Amino acid sequence: MIENFGGNVARLRKERGYSQEQLATKIGLNKQTISNIERGVRYPTFESLEKIATVLKANATQLFGTTQEVAISDTESVMDRIDDYDDRVQTMMRFAKVFDEHYLEEIDEAFKKTEYIYQMFSEQPLYDEEGKLVLNEKGNTVLKPSFFESIPFDEIDSLVKKIDYIKANQDLL
Repeated sequence: MIENFGGNVARLRKERGYSQEQLATKIGLNKQTISNIERGVRYPTFESLEKIATVLKANATQLFGTTQEVAISDTESVMDRIDDYDDRVQTMMRFAKVFDEHYLEEIDEAFKKTEYIYQMFSEQPLYDEEGKLVLNEKGNTVLKPSFFESIPFDEIDSLVKKIDYIKANQDLL
């Protein structure tokens, strides 16, 4: 677990948009200490560890976990974001029959993308051209970024607006 700490601090620091100098200033250390921590040359005191966790808004898994453990711990937040769109997806499915001839192709495409989201919300193992699992220098599986970034939020919003329009003007159809 401790062997993951430095790399995780570096990753979290970059994700949060901090330079080593900025992080050091925020927690009362010098830049070289942060560099040493990230390279695994030095480990923080409990006091510094608490400050690092607070500034980076990180839990123990995010600080000490393997890539896979971190990905699994992030699953809950991904599911929460997907749940935010569940009502919209349900509305689309209820009205699919009404739009059968008008928007079937668009609804079908949005449904396929939404189904894909539910199945592919986490990072996936990376394979080389020969189909072999790619490992990093520590022997851990290299993971491809999550497919979560490909969620068609704009298309869903557009379809919801179309649904609302059709619901409001259903007597005219």
